[in-house]
Order: sequence, then structure tokens, then C-alpha cells
Amino acid sequence: MLTIFLFCNRLIKHVSKLKSFGLFGIASLLFTAVVAYTFREVDVQEILSEVSLSNLLGVMLLGLVFRSTFGVIMWVGFWLQYNLKMRMSEIFFLPLMMHLFTYIMPIKGGMLFQVFYTKQKYKLDISKGFSLGVMIFLITVALAAVLGLALAYLIPVNSPELKSGLLFMGLSVIGLMVALRLVPESNIQGDGLIGKLRRFLLSVRIQLVGQIKNVKLSVGLLITTIISTLMQSLWFWQTGEMLGIAADFAPILLIVLVLQVILLFRFIPGNLGLQEIMIAAVFSAAGFEIEEGLMVGLITRLIAVFWSAVIGLPALYYNLRHFESNSISGLLKRVAAKQN
Repeated sequence: MLTIFLFCNRLIKHVSKLKSFGLFGIASLLFTAVVAYTFREVDVQEILSEVSLSNLLGVMLLGLVFRSTFGVIMWVGFWLQYNLKMRMSEIFFLPLMMHLFTYIMPIKGGMLFQVFYTKQKYKLDISKGFSLGVMIFLITVALAAVLGLALAYLIPVNSPELKSGLLFMGLSVIGLMVALRLVPESNIQGDGLIGKLRRFLLSVRIQLVGQIKNVKLSVGLLITTIISTLMQSLWFWQTGEMLGIAADFAPILLIVLVLQVILLFRFIPGNLGLQEIMIAAVFSAAGFEIEEGLMVGLITRLIAVFWSAVIGLPALYYNLRHFESNSISGLLKRVAAKQN
């Protein structure tokens, strides 16, 4: 009996590894196909010859600053809600480590790492880290719906699909709040999966109510989210300018508002290829050429990966001591265990 159990356990682990490799393989093929399609009629040498070193360094720096705005949002959230002050250096390093985990763990990798990180290093309850993530998500979606719809009509944008998508985002915030209110406050019994899930959702709801009532927190998260949105818009705008894509700032801001919500959902490692397709689709809906969206998506992807590899990976190894692990694979197993 023990032999059968051990065999099944090894088989499950083997299938899990094959699944991970398979997902990464699919993502790599999709990304390769997107790159091939993007550059099928593009003279790469001509593009590179028109890009000055100062413009390239400026766009790379903007990408790094934008990534750091996620750290500012988390720093403000943890401080105003839980009186937890992360080190200032973590504003810079934590978002890059989270970005690395989107490639290692495709579904919720970044959030899972952030929750695990604050749990291990600051002893913050998992539901608290998760509920703060939900609060930031709700503010991001609400901002996209309100400001996005206003921009769509002011620019104006002739895309019913884009306007419908923004309206759906606003309704989804209301729907989520209603769903959380339906979770009963008492008589949650049982140690099964359903019972544990209901207790966890109740805990998240209780904390969300407290967070929403915290006016300083709501205002702080809203301001930092707006700053992050403007920084990403500036990054995309300047990347487009570098590539010779002429555009006003307002349409790029609208594109970023939509993408901030869409790109939160990940299905394959790093959303390789899929992310570029989504960026191109939103660019197209906003009146740009689909190839222009693909180009901006590819360049910003390469910049994000560069900073995560150069800064995020060393930071991850440096922080292994806080995670009771001496390797990335060991850390991955511990973070994955928190998902179950």
C-alpha cells in the first residue's frame, strides 16, 4: 500500500512538472509567433538606426520607475491599514521579484509571492495581504471604468466594444461587492474545501469593509494608483514616440486604463505572447494600427524582463534567507503550497 502511495505521489509530481513545462512551451511558441508576425514586414535595422541611445535609456528608466510605483502602492497600503512600514528599498525590489514570479507561476504568481513575502518577513496574516490586494484591484477597476468611459466619450473613440468593456468593469466591481455581502457571517461549519473557502472569504470581506471605511487608505491607494497609471501611460507614450508612432497622450492613457485591468488576468507564464496580443487589440480598438500595439507591447516586455533579471533575480536570491529556503526551486514549492 505504501509503495502504491509513493508511486502515485511521484506520478502527480511528474505530471505537475510536465504541465509547467508544457505551459511554458506553449507560451514560448505563442510569443515567437507574435514576434514573427510583428516583424514580418518591418526592417529592424532601420528601426534601430532611428533609435538614439538617450531615447532608449530614457524609455528603460521610465519602465523601471513605473514598475516601482507598484511598490509605492503596497508601501502606502500596508502602512495606512496595518501600520506596517516596509523598508524603502522594497519599493524598488519587491515589484521586480513579483514580476519574476509571473513567469514561474502563471496564475496569480505575483500576488501569491507578495502574500507569501509579507507573511514570512513581516508575519502578516495571509488574508490581510490578499484582502489588500483585492482592495487595490477594486480601485484599479473602478478608476478604469470611470476615467476610461469619460475619456472614451471625450476623445472620442468609435469603439462600442471598448466602451462596453469599460462599463462591464464598473459593473463587475459592484457585483463583487454584492457577492462578498452574501457570504454568511455565522454558522460556517466543516473543515472541507467549501467551509475553508467560506471562512476565508468572510475574513477577506471583514477586512475589506475595514479598509473601505479607512478614508486615508482609500485616498492614499487612489492617489498612488493614479500616479502608477500616469507613469505607465508616459512609458507607453514615449516608447511609441521612440518607434515613430505619433499619438496624443489621452488615447494612450485610455489604452493603459483598460490594459491595467485586462493584464491582471494571467493564464500562461508571464502571459508571453498573449499579453502582446491583448495590448495590440486594445491599441486597435482605440484607433491605432495593430502592428503599432504589437511593437509597443514587445519593447515594453523586453524592458520589463531586463530589469527583473538584472535587479529582481539578485534581490530574490538575497531574500531567500527570509523564506527558510536556499534555492529558487525550494521557494517555489513553499509559495505554491500556500495556494492549496
